[in-house]
Parts: sequence; C-alpha cells; structure tokens
Amino acid sequence: MPFSHCALPMRHVGFNRQAPGWLAGLKQAVAGSDVIVAPHELHCLSIPYLWMQRRQLCSNWIWWGHGYNYQASTQHPIYRWTINGMKDFLGIRANGMITYTQGGANYWLERGMPSNRVFPFMNTINVEGLWESRRQVTEHHLAEARLRLGLRDKKILLFSGRLYADKKVDLLLQALLHVQRACPDAALLILGDGAERSRLEVLCRTLRLHDVHFLGEITDTLVSSVYFKLAQMLVIPGLVGLAIVHGFAFSLPLITTEHPAHGPEIEYLSRHNGCITAPNPETYAAEIIRVLTSSREYRSMQEEADNTARQLTLRASASRFMQGIHQISNPSGPAVIDRRRFKRTALDSSTTAA
Repeated sequence: MPFSHCALPMRHVGFNRQAPGWLAGLKQAVAGSDVIVAPHELHCLSIPYLWMQRRQLCSNWIWWGHGYNYQASTQHPIYRWTINGMKDFLGIRANGMITYTQGGANYWLERGMPSNRVFPFMNTINVEGLWESRRQVTEHHLAEARLRLGLRDKKILLFSGRLYADKKVDLLLQALLHVQRACPDAALLILGDGAERSRLEVLCRTLRLHDVHFLGEITDTLVSSVYFKLAQMLVIPGLVGLAIVHGFAFSLPLITTEHPAHGPEIEYLSRHNGCITAPNPETYAAEIIRVLTSSREYRSMQEEADNTARQLTLRASASRFMQGIHQISNPSGPAVIDRRRFKRTALDSSTTAA
C-alpha cells in the first residue's frame, strides 16, 4: 500500500476461523493516535477492550459500520437484544459515528447523537474502475458472447453473486418459468459459483427452462463486464449487497424481493431504478415481465440507475468518509449527546432495526 501500515495476526477462539478472536499487538500499534476509527462490531474482541481504554490511547474514538443491525429479524431475540444493547452502549459514548448509509445515520440521530457527530459515507465499490472496464468492452466482445451462448435477439437477465441459500436463486428459476411463458425470448445468465450450484442446475432441468447459462465465478473484470453490458436487468431475488452498485454502474435496473438479510446498500434501490416485490415466484415474474415489456419505463429505470451510480463513486465515498473524520475530530461547537433520549430507546433497538 502507498502509505504507512502494519499487518497484525488474528488469533481465533478455537480452530474455527469464523469464530471471534483478537488482534495480537493492536494496542501497541494504535497507542498515541490522534484519531482511532474502529469497526462497530464485536467479532474482534480487541476492539471493545481497547474502547474501554480509549482515553489513554487517543484523542478521538470514531466508530464506523452499518449503523444498525440490518439483519436483526433473522436472529434469535435474546441474541439480538444482547448484541444490539452492547453496540448501542458503545456507540453513543464515542466521539462520533460514520455509517454505511443514511439509514444507519438516522438510527443514531434518533437516539440523540448530534448531527455533527454522525456521517454516512455511502458504502460503494470502484464504480470508476467499472466504467473503464465497460468502455473497454467492444462490439466484437458482445457479438462473440452472443454467438457462443446463443443469445441473438434475446432479452437477457443477469444474476451475479455467490450461489447460496440466502440469494434465493431457486425462486429466480421458478419465476423464470413464468417469464419465459410470457416472453419466450428471455434468457438468464448466472454469474457466480457456490454450494447451491449443483442443486440449481438440477432444478433448471426439472423446470425445463431454456437459455439458462451457469457461467461460474469470473474474477477478470473485463470478462464479467461483457455479461453486464449484454444484460437488460440485474435479477437478485435474495440477499442484495454491493452487487446493486455493480449493476447501476452498467445502467442495469435491479429487481429483487423483500428479504430480511438485505445489506444496507438496499437503501440505494427506489421505484425509479428498480423494484422490490413480495418473495414469491409469480409476483417476482410479473414485475420482470412488466419492466421487460414496457420500453418507456425500462429506459427511465436505466437512466436513473446510471444517475445513482454517479452519486456512488469511490472518490465521493472516500471524500465523505474523510470529511466525517475531520468534522468529528474538529467539532465547530459543543456537541452534547442526549443520553436521556437514548435510554428511552436503547432497549427496543431491535424493533427499530427490524
């Protein structure tokens, strides 16, 4: 990296690398800092331990993260109440909070944190890099892919992501059965791999779907950009995260369903750049068909998806992040947290998160 940094070993509890753990040597590495920006989570046990010693370690302690628990409704109520309560206790006592999205910022504003101590940085990916890859895709690349996959004159739907249960690709295939009855020229490209792939390929044959292509995991951005540029829309019925931004960078509207495990980036979706439906194949298919067969609305969604991507560049996101650090660590006036207001809402934070 083109700046000073150090790498620390992570020691996990037990042999499971997904289990909680701690970073050896972290206290020594950060002691004496002007500002510590720490992830607002409890998986790394070093973080809450250092938070308790923050006054000896730094001048300003800033949390950054989702802001609130987006997947709260998928968790056991006791676990959710405990974790949310601990994170709320830690959060309100820091100098400030930088959140992934505006929804996370609103959560802390509602709990009495002053507006000059909460900043959404609008989490994103390298949109500028995707635009460059998009420009490198030529008509020759597109023609070759159409010929190889038999996609000439097809309306192309694209799924991009890991193939696991929360992505609901089985629902997508069931919906495609209805879509192809109404639009026989509809095709589906599945970009990604995972534990569900074999089962999904069997389901595809069982439903007798046509023009469905499992492309596997593709790490070359230029190659994947060919498929994104071929597609008319991004279809991810299950968990949506930063894939929404990837699609918007190619002017692709997103069609998804209501799902409790969506990431915070689902906030970028609106009725102008995509839609969200009930989680059943018939309703999902009906929305895909409606958008595919309405040229005027589809073009409008494309334009808005492109406009949204322009607001989510990596440069702008990094700038907002640094602006938040500067503002929190150099407040223009006194910022008093209304702890009485927080006490009235902390215990029902799980309800708010859901």
